[in-house]
Amino acid sequence: MSNLERTTALAQFNKLNGKFTTVLGMVEDISMLNHNFYDYRKVEIDLYNETVVGNYDNFEIVNINEGNLEITEDMLNQLARDKIVKEYPIERQLTVLGKTLEKIADSLSLEDIDDIKEMNDYINEVKRVNSIRKEFYKNNPDYDYKSTEDLDRLISEKYEGSIQAYNGEFTSL
Repeated sequence: MSNLERTTALAQFNKLNGKFTTVLGMVEDISMLNHNFYDYRKVEIDLYNETVVGNYDNFEIVNINEGNLEITEDMLNQLARDKIVKEYPIERQLTVLGKTLEKIADSLSLEDIDDIKEMNDYINEVKRVNSIRKEFYKNNPDYDYKSTEDLDRLISEKYEGSIQAYNGEFTSL
């Protein structure tokens, strides 16, 4: 583990619910910051190796390199998407679908759609394995698994009352 290089910074917390939002570098005039939506606490922190955990009234600085690795459902979904697109690039998917539509349009036998069956079988297998992977991380105490719903809730709480929340900017959709 490398030596920590702490600096003075500001931990920013949601004013409505006290949730930590981010760490800001020090500014000359703290009164220039947004005090309508946020509260601030001066902290000593290594910006590359530490983070703030907790709420305005009860927080601690923790080393991000220690503890459980956080795995999110969205990470796993993205890995599954990447795997599908690597095997079936969008161009190939469109070609397969286009050929199938041509065959249907030309009134060919529906049994002659092996390409689309192969693609669908592959996609279904990747989705099945991804579900198993999600369950593994969810049930393994060595990881902090967060589902998309968990992340949406945490983000919603973190930014409750902010202008971004009113605009609907913090959602997974």
